[in-house]
Formats: sequence, structure tokens, C-alpha cells
Amino acid sequence: MIWMRRLCLSYLIFLFTPVFLHAGQPTIHSIRFTGNRVFSDREIAGRTITAIGSRLSMQQLSADRESILGLYHERGYYFSNVRLMSEMFSSDSSSVDLVVDIYEGDSYTISAILLAGNSHLSTEQILQTFETRVGGFLDTTVLGQDIGRVLAAYERVGYPFASADVRDIVISSDVSFHALTISLSVDEGPRVMIDEIRITGNKETKSEVIVREMRIGLHEPFNEETVVKIPDRLNRMNIFTSVKEPQVFLGKNGGGLLIAVEEGNANTFDGVLGYVPSSGTDGGGSLSGMVNVTLGNLFGTARKLNVRWQRDDAQSQEMTLQYLEPWVVSLPLNIGGVFHQRKQDSLYVRREFEAKADLLLTESFSVGGILSQEEIIPSSTIFVQAVSNSHTLTTGIDIHYDTRDDALSPTHGVNYRTRYQIGSKRFSGLAIGGNGDAASVQKVSLDVDGYGQTFDRQVVAIGLHGRQTTSGRLELGDLYRFGGTNTLRGYRENTFIGSRVAWMNIEYRFLLARRSFFFGFVDMGYADLPADDVRHTEAKTQFNIGYGIGIRLETSLGNIGMSFALGQGDSFTQGKIHIGLVNQF
Repeated sequence: MIWMRRLCLSYLIFLFTPVFLHAGQPTIHSIRFTGNRVFSDREIAGRTITAIGSRLSMQQLSADRESILGLYHERGYYFSNVRLMSEMFSSDSSSVDLVVDIYEGDSYTISAILLAGNSHLSTEQILQTFETRVGGFLDTTVLGQDIGRVLAAYERVGYPFASADVRDIVISSDVSFHALTISLSVDEGPRVMIDEIRITGNKETKSEVIVREMRIGLHEPFNEETVVKIPDRLNRMNIFTSVKEPQVFLGKNGGGLLIAVEEGNANTFDGVLGYVPSSGTDGGGSLSGMVNVTLGNLFGTARKLNVRWQRDDAQSQEMTLQYLEPWVVSLPLNIGGVFHQRKQDSLYVRREFEAKADLLLTESFSVGGILSQEEIIPSSTIFVQAVSNSHTLTTGIDIHYDTRDDALSPTHGVNYRTRYQIGSKRFSGLAIGGNGDAASVQKVSLDVDGYGQTFDRQVVAIGLHGRQTTSGRLELGDLYRFGGTNTLRGYRENTFIGSRVAWMNIEYRFLLARRSFFFGFVDMGYADLPADDVRHTEAKTQFNIGYGIGIRLETSLGNIGMSFALGQGDSFTQGKIHIGLVNQF
């Protein structure tokens, strides 16, 4: 910096003998320090790269000189000089003895820090944030950071155009006193109130919907900490492909923010058709498939509707219908409902209705209430029922904490969700072995996904998921099923079953674009199946591993993922190809 250079009375001078110029790259035989009193030889040598036995390098000597000067500047010796000299070459010029001659000078401490131009923030308030202190030494890097904190403090109270710089440094020196007086100049600029918010680039989404998700009210002072969160908040809506950094402006009607967005395709349709070979000798294979339709921005209001149908094989299929109404009566309250039905083999049909209300306490944290009703209908074609006709009613709580920078392809952050439900289950037609007409039910679930960037465009993603149901009477319809595309890859869909299940997904991702990446993965799954007196089965515990590679691409249909995975003990020809459309609801 120019003002720092003015502190120096002289510059470093290299003095080398003529033979030094013809010596090639001799080896350094010895290094001797002279003139140093404040720092020991070891402290100075610790700041340098050049060492005994290394090759002589003019470039490295220059860098070492700056390091030594930096050491002295940290202690207030701003006028120190360093000279590096060759003391003696060997007879064949293959080695050299170096002398580092140091002039330390006097130490200068800071006697005063003066500010001018500040009125909204007092000098005392500003200096309280400084690491540069009266009585200490001047470090230009630290002083630059102090000035940055001053500007950040002004931004927090509505002065985004504030500026500050070093106006002068006065040197006071006499026989007994050596000091520096630092003068800083502050230009606060105008105070900006957010009296207007302009949205550009939105074609389908209503501007008022975008503004409410920003969580910034009109006629509030500009606050940098709040404004920098706007892109992350809008990206979590999953309807924009780009949200640019907000721009502050001053107009005739006051201050404002300009938000430029680029809408993506919030509506997606995806269909997958597969063929499941016969596992026996008495029949052919069957078709499997999945259809997923998502309307992610109904009428430009961020309302969401999702319809999903999946067929595992000829006997098992399921359907899910979801709806979300955001910001009910303009309050941070989301209300949604889910209908889910699964036909499992020829044993039973399971139907579930769930209503949920989420209170958005912050943009990252929400607490919700759950009311759920579940019905299990045994198949009338089975002579001996394996499950009972039952109705289950539960209530519970859902806690969600999400700090991801992007919902579909995060590079950092955590997505945590846990829910607890309690209720009762009533039977209206007991299976053989039944021992009552009612039972209590408790359900617990946990989902944690963490993301971190390791190197440039490389991300590690780790997910941990668990489910548990406890009841005085557990039946086949109460158990969890997992395995396949979104849980344990390398296995067929819903292969594993248990009253207590867990799985872990570990991915290492190489980013190809903002929401596209190639990855390698390892999945682990655990299932604990209790004994069943009706089916005369014993308790069973399973632990399985899947691994493979995959790719996820952002397309006009949505974010589509495909992976090739091997299960435990699989040969290459037994690998499973999983294809899925990734949607956040």
C-alpha cells in the first residue's frame, strides 16, 4: 500500500560479489545473521525457506527478505532493513556462505486512532470492533479487516454506500518516544430504507409470492445480513434456475432492492417402464414402472401438487397424492395433505390420509403438527387372513431444519427432519392369532442429510435415515418397506421389511453444472423384522450393502438421476439400473 511505503526510510539492497553472478546455482553452505537483537536466529530462520543445503535462488531470497521484514513489522519495527550478502564462495563456486545483515531500527507503537466523518456510529462504537488497538502495533492486513467490519456495521443499520479509508499516518519520534497516529476518514453516505422491491425475470410466478419468500418488509432499513440471504431463500422454492445477487438502488420514491430471477420448469412429468424377470419356473415376468407428475407452481402462487404411481410387480403397486398450500392467509404457515395407497401382493390394501400444518419460525426452521388416519383392508380372496382389518389414528409433531444452499444440488448445509406420532389402532376383523381389539401405536422417523465441499466442484453427501414402529400388536401392514432407487440401491424396490429400519447413503459428487453431477456411492441398510405368530416366522435381522456409480442431470423434465448399483455378492451382470425423478415437495 502507498501509505505504508511512505513509512519506510530506505529499501532492501542486495549486495552480491561479481563472482556471484557467475556461480550458477551453488549450494548454500552456511547462513549467518548479524545485527538482530529483538528476534533470535531461530525465529528469523523460521520465517524463511532458504536453508543450509538448498540451492541458491534469487527469487526465493527475495521472498525470504519480505518474510523477515514482515516479522519486524508485526512488532512495530517499520524502518528495519535487510541486506543479504555472499561472504565466501568455495574454490569451485559450488557452495556459498550467506550473511543476512539486519538493521532493526526503533519500534513504533500506535498512540492514537482518530476518526472523522462518522456521525451515526460513534467513534467508541467503531473502535470497539477493531483488533488494531492503541498501544499495539500496526498490521496493515488487520487494519484492512477492521475497516471491513466498519462498513459491515454501517450496512446493518441502513448505510450500504458507506466507505472508509486511511487518511493519514503521522510519525512522532524523539529520544524516548516513537509512536504512530492513524487517521481514518468515513463517508457514511445516505441512509437507505427499503421502500420498493422490484422483481424482474418472473413470467409465471407472481411478484408478491417472491417478495413474501424474501421475508423483507417494506419501509425497513437496509440490512446487508438479511439481503444476502435472499438468493438462498428463493432457491429453496425450487422454481428458479437462477437468482442473482440483490442490487440496492436509490430512486425518487426512496431506496429499494432489485431482484433478478430466471424461472425454471416447475412442472415435471416422468415415466419409467421396466421388466421384472420371473423368479421361478412356473410363470413369465411382469412389467414394472413409475409415473410421477409434479405441478410445483400452480397459478404462479408456489402451490404444489404431486401425483405418483408405482408398480413393483404384478401383485404390488402404490399411489401417492400430495398437495401443499403455502403461506395461508399471508402468514408463515403451510398446510398440506397426503393420500397414499399401497396394494401389497394379494394380502392387503393399505390406505393413509395425512393432514399437516407447518409453522415457519425462520427460513431454516419449522415446526409442524400431524393428524393421520390409516386403514388396512385384508384381501377377501385369502382364506386365512395374514393381517387384520384395522383403523389407526395418530397425532404427532414434525420438526424440520434446513440450511442447504440449494434443495436439489447442495454444496453445503444440513437437512434435518424428525417426526413423532402416537395413537391407537382398532381391529374390526382379527387375523388368526389375534388377541385383542385395540392397541397403542408409536412411530418415530429421522432423516439427516449433510453436505460439504471438499475441493473445487467436488461435494461429499452423507445421509442417515431411520424408522421405527412400536405397538402392542404388530402386523404385516404396520411394517416399513425400503430398498431401491431412493433408499438402498443395488436391490429391487421395497425388498426389505421391518418394524425398525435404517439406511445410510454416502456419495462423492463431481459437479458438472449447478444441478448436474456424476457420483460414486455406497449405501448401507438395516432391517429388524419381529417374529410373527400368524405367519409362524421367527425374528430376523438383515444388514446389506450396495455400491455403484451414477449421474444426475437437470433437464426440461426435472432433475433426473440414473445409477448402476451392485448389491452384496452381485456379479456385474446382476447389477441394477435405478432411474428416478428428483422432486422436493
